[in-house]
Parts: sequence; C-alpha cells; structure tokens
Amino acid sequence: MLKEYEREKETNKNHVATPRWVVENIYDIIKIKSFNSIWFPFNNYDSQFKLKADELKLKYKATHIFDDLGNDFFKTEPPASCDLLISNPPFDQQNEIIKRSFELIENGQIKAFCLLLPLSTLETEKRANIYEKYIDKLSILIFKKRIKFIGRTSSFNTACCWICYNINNLKNTIYWI
Repeated sequence: MLKEYEREKETNKNHVATPRWVVENIYDIIKIKSFNSIWFPFNNYDSQFKLKADELKLKYKATHIFDDLGNDFFKTEPPASCDLLISNPPFDQQNEIIKRSFELIENGQIKAFCLLLPLSTLETEKRANIYEKYIDKLSILIFKKRIKFIGRTSSFNTACCWICYNINNLKNTIYWI
C-alpha cells in the first residue's frame, strides 16, 4: 500500500501536501487544543496535520484512501463524538466534499469543520446557496498570499481559503490571514 501511495503522490494532481506554516497557522487561529476528537479524513502518514497533532498530543483519527483500510471520505464514518473535521481535501471534488461536510453537521456526526480549498470555491450559484444556508456559523479565512504546496511546481501556487463552520472563536464571517 505504501508503494502505491508514494506513486500516487507523484502522479495525482489532487495529491498536494499542505505546508507546515499553513497547518500551524490554522491550529493557532481555531485553538486546536480546545477540540477533543478530531478527524483528518484526507491525511496519510506524512501529513503535516498529523505530524503537528502528534507533537501537540491531540486526540485524532486520520483516514485516507491509501491507509490500510482504503478509507474513502464519502463512505467512512467520522470518529465517535467528533467535534472537528479539518483537512486539505482534493480540490476536484470540492462540491461533493462541501456537501458531505454539511450533511455530517446536520446528522450530528461532526460539530465543526475547516476545509482548505481554492479561493474559487466561493464562486458559483450552487456553492453560494449552500454557504447562505449555513451563514449563521460560517467563517471564511482568506490567505493574503498564495500557498506553495509541498512537492509541487510554482505553477501550483494557488489562492486559497479556509471554509470553516461552527468554530467558536471565529465570530466574523470573513478574515484575511
């Protein structure tokens, strides 16, 4: 499984690793230590989300299509009493991921989420309608500079934002970070 994962990292345009500074930044902003049960649904062994969580001794469950169980976000259940889903999901599945994240909220399976997505995720009528439905607890954190993702060329520097829902210390709708 590990060999297949390493090969996929090199060839799949959706496999981009989040830089450490981005992870540390969001962990500070949302006060990650205040969450008791965290789910990283798109993170394998080398994820900065996991590595930093290990350093902080956070309680989490990490799943990935390339883990030993082949966990697929759309079929995998979050851990019991999950109070935060946080990750950098595949950009080409953003509509489905956003939809499922809100379904998990509605079903009481998670309490909050933070998704690192392209700034263009804020576009389109379909996504706008979803965001408007949940505006009461929605926060958007927009990066002032583009993110250079690990292991990618400069052509993959992209404008990104965090789509966050039900994060207690985020009171405003839009932040620039």
